[in-house]
Amino acid sequence: MRLEFVIIFLVSFLAVGTLAGHNCKCQDSRGQYNELTVICCGKDPKANPGIVYYGGGNHQCTSPFGAIDSGAFVACCQSEGVGGAFCWD
Repeated sequence: MRLEFVIIFLVSFLAVGTLAGHNCKCQDSRGQYNELTVICCGKDPKANPGIVYYGGGNHQCTSPFGAIDSGAFVACCQSEGVGGAFCWD
């Protein structure tokens, strides 16, 4: 019984965690920069292990706990010559 509760709790938490949070990707009017998004995702100033890069169709940096510093993310993208980043909750 206890194990079933733990499993249900973890599955619910992960399902909500993937939908909620803060997301960013490097992009501007010229397009989306997937490789740079990977780099900037790894340069989080707080070195937060809860920040994950999702490839596939999304190509976004995601934090289910809202831990991405969007200002630092935009600065990272701009430091590589991209106009900015798109960040959303």
